Amino acid sequence: MPAETLKETTIRGLRWLAVTRVVGETLAFAAAVALARLVTPSAYGHAAVALIFLPLAGILTFEGFASALVQREQIDEEDRRAAMFMSLVGGAILSVIVFVLARPVWRPLFGSQTATLIQLISPILFIAALGGVSRAALWRKLDFRATSLIDTASVVSGYIVAVGLAAAGLGAKAIVIGALAQMAISSALLLAAAPAPLPRWSRQAQRRSAAFGLPAALAGLVEVLFRNVDYAILAARLSAASTGIYYRAFNLGVVYQDKLSGVMVQVAYPVYSRTPDTAQLRAMHERAARVHAAIIFPLLASLMVLAPVLIPLLFGSAWTPSVAPTQVLALAGMLAAILTGYSQVMLALGRPRPLLLFNVARLAVYATAVTLASRHGLMAVAGAVVGAYFVILVGAYRFLLHRHVGISIRRLVPELGPAVSGCLALAAVTVPLLHLLEGTLPRALVIALVGSTGLAVYALVLRTGFAAAWADVRMLVVQVLGPLANRLRGDSRGGDSRGGPGGVEAIDAAEAIAG
Repeated sequence: MPAETLKETTIRGLRWLAVTRVVGETLAFAAAVALARLVTPSAYGHAAVALIFLPLAGILTFEGFASALVQREQIDEEDRRAAMFMSLVGGAILSVIVFVLARPVWRPLFGSQTATLIQLISPILFIAALGGVSRAALWRKLDFRATSLIDTASVVSGYIVAVGLAAAGLGAKAIVIGALAQMAISSALLLAAAPAPLPRWSRQAQRRSAAFGLPAALAGLVEVLFRNVDYAILAARLSAASTGIYYRAFNLGVVYQDKLSGVMVQVAYPVYSRTPDTAQLRAMHERAARVHAAIIFPLLASLMVLAPVLIPLLFGSAWTPSVAPTQVLALAGMLAAILTGYSQVMLALGRPRPLLLFNVARLAVYATAVTLASRHGLMAVAGAVVGAYFVILVGAYRFLLHRHVGISIRRLVPELGPAVSGCLALAAVTVPLLHLLEGTLPRALVIALVGSTGLAVYALVLRTGFAAAWADVRMLVVQVLGPLANRLRGDSRGGDSRGGPGGVEAIDAAEAIAG
């Protein structure tokens, strides 16, 4: 795809992803707050292990059987039909395996209640397989509008189902059934948007796909285990209530920044796969890392300051023990933001094997750190997670990005200066302001005043002391969201990535955010 067309497509995709993600995640967060008030921390602890299979279903079925349809330059109908066949067969087999392992594996490890929830969620792997080839078709066309709308609709619908069932008293089962509903709606909408071909076995086509799909699926499997192994370890070693408290803290400190980064990550793989040369890929990813830090760091810094007031207000007093772990895990969220996109770079280069080996090592480091720290309580676990993320960040740059793409961490470190400086200024102003206002005003008003003041201070530091970082952030907001606002106002004179006002900046914006 020509570079200009790629940039234009990236910008359009990010506009849709940004708007739908903001709307969808706002609704989903409101539903999560409602769930937290309807379901106890211990119920969340039981459900946390079963929910591992939600991302696992998408990774195993899509990466293993359909991702090659996105990465390869040329495909034919035989490739699509063979991918559909293997998706359905593989999804069915995986669902059966998860179900039958309840008695010999899940029950001894996690207890009967969690094992029952895992059996309940086991069909999700087959359900995910139904939409894998359709998603690949949309990604191959860079149709981010359709995929973003589908993902938003499915997530919101799943939460609505979960809240309704939780209100009816189903407890942890409500969360699991909500996840099943989310995946079912996603697959149904994907099939409607891009009808899948009739499945048919083809040894030759499957061999072509397996060369990429097998290591990609294994790398994705390890990625999902990395993101969820801490829940499994804590569920096996600590009480369900402690696991639920950690689940809440980790979601606030790390997972929610992943949702923001996901706007860029969802575009990264198909866009990187169409990038014409390594030099352009390197420039896009380096700039994307800088923009990630500039946008996500102040949000996590604000969370660290406001957590003592924000968490009890939103989720209820039962979740107050998650405040301190959340504040520590926000540091891990910052490190995770810098890491965003390295997997997509390696897959776009057609290098899933080095990615797999690194992810295995990363999983081993992370699981070891959490296991050793778990005997000392949740704060020790939170500290171990931060340390593990730092080691992983250094390793990803040293052994993957520098070796295969030429991206050095030495070039990244100075670029983090603006975000770090802005966050220090934010904390210096908001910490004493919070202590001054707390108890004198309603908590919601305190959060609004302190949060807005902190973000204003951060923006002021960037604008006055770091012009390049401020320009990146401003460009991202103006070029991604500006044209949508103009359209909503009926203004056809808004910035156009193909020319006219803002055209040159739009191209720069694509380079800044395509990672």
